[in-house]
Amino acid sequence: MMLKILDLHGSNKIPVLPMTGIMSEKKSHEVEVMSEVIARLARGFDVNWVMDLGSGKGYLSSSLVLQYGLNVLAMDSSPVNTTSALTRNTKLEKRLQQMKTAEKYQKEGKLVKRGKRKKSKNVLLHKPVLSNDSADGNEHGHGSYIGLTAFITEDTDLLEILKDSLAATKKQDVIDGKKLDTVDNHEGVLNTVENDSKDNNDSSECEMEKREVSNTPLDSKKNEETSLANQNCSPDEHRLGLVGLHTCGNLAASSIRLFISNSKVKFICNVGCCYHLIEEEFYENPFSPKVMSSANAGNNDSLSNKLLEEDQVEDESLSKINRRTEEAEVSSVQQEDTQAAVSFDPLHPSEIPNLSVGFPMSSFLRERKFVLERNTRMLSCQSADRLTEQSYSGLNSLYWRALLQVVLKEKLGDKFNTSQVGRIGSKCKDFNEYLGKALEKLGLDIEVTIEELAEYQRKYINNREKIERFFLLRSTLAPLIEGLILLDRLAFLCEQEDVEAAYLVQLFNPVTSPRCHAVIGVRNK
Repeated sequence: MMLKILDLHGSNKIPVLPMTGIMSEKKSHEVEVMSEVIARLARGFDVNWVMDLGSGKGYLSSSLVLQYGLNVLAMDSSPVNTTSALTRNTKLEKRLQQMKTAEKYQKEGKLVKRGKRKKSKNVLLHKPVLSNDSADGNEHGHGSYIGLTAFITEDTDLLEILKDSLAATKKQDVIDGKKLDTVDNHEGVLNTVENDSKDNNDSSECEMEKREVSNTPLDSKKNEETSLANQNCSPDEHRLGLVGLHTCGNLAASSIRLFISNSKVKFICNVGCCYHLIEEEFYENPFSPKVMSSANAGNNDSLSNKLLEEDQVEDESLSKINRRTEEAEVSSVQQEDTQAAVSFDPLHPSEIPNLSVGFPMSSFLRERKFVLERNTRMLSCQSADRLTEQSYSGLNSLYWRALLQVVLKEKLGDKFNTSQVGRIGSKCKDFNEYLGKALEKLGLDIEVTIEELAEYQRKYINNREKIERFFLLRSTLAPLIEGLILLDRLAFLCEQEDVEAAYLVQLFNPVTSPRCHAVIGVRNK
């Protein structure tokens, strides 16, 4: 299916040198597959800038720049991610150049030198440059990488952000005495642009971070044509591609709406995740601060379900939540000094101003005021393929979480707070340790003796297998719910008159990467 789409809308296969031994097996698989799809679509539509929304650590963006020579504006709401992605991109470039050199030596029958290299005193944040003599004999030119800290909504003006980013880049280089009039004067620049907007990023004033500049001369005509200086053209001349690898919660829906609202965006390729963070139009999140503050004691039944399910969301989803929560805390500290960082709580997206709903999108479901509810969306994050393919030996945390609920009920009745425990099961060797960490995280001071803990486990041990079987039975419904969310996005694209074609395709191996489906939309060339 994907090959047919690329034959219709993309270019021929683009041979590149694989970037091996750099990322985890899962991330390498995702980046390798998706970067090729994006690169071929970008070449097929003659796109001169790719906008990577929710770019995270920047692996996908770096691959598009380093391996395929694309110009990429990578946007993420976390300044921590934006900054670290730039440093990581430098390391990836060095690694790729080493791999190219090694392959060249092997072809020439030379020994690959493995001696110690002198370390540079300064870390250079510079624009990735592809060698003109790539391993496959093809020249992709070099791409430009701009990192931007911004929270994206459907009202974000992509062209304005790109224009401001390019203008800020040129202005900063003039300040640094590195004019961008010629290729030789600006090669190797990698810029970090921070969004300083106070109106939810509808308009932005970009601020350049301090960075070093390397001076790598290039004389390739192809490189000159794709240089950053020559991309500082009128917004009307830009042709954009919109991409996102595992865009969290509502960002997938916002990305699709941005594609629809801007005719300069020629294609979108989006892989979503974290469905439990989606805001529904016809359903109010019971765990939002507003609802929790007015909830009565009967709402503890909802917590019981949540405690049972919370630890079972697919690894990439909850780890991303925890990471982004920590980064939001760092972001708030940085904001006190710079007032440029975007601070928000990803666990409560309803508190973010001007945030549109993520479900439903299609008129078919909206007319019916269709509701999934949070527990259903939590279930959609399960990986049925992993549970089927891999051996299942039980989940300690699943049983421990349910047992924790019993302890809280018996010790506190209906008085305890509906707070989240998070992923602590993998860090504990038994229930005793789990209970201690959970109570510490909940801020509760409860006295439970060793004898009581032993009695709890003896009394409920027969329920352990029942809980696991129930979990597995529920997990069989996960593909159905995820399919409904994805088909809703596909239907929304198909309803748009300005969209030539829309597709829902499986990009990744579902065992390696459970959130494996991409929504692709294209306009007329």
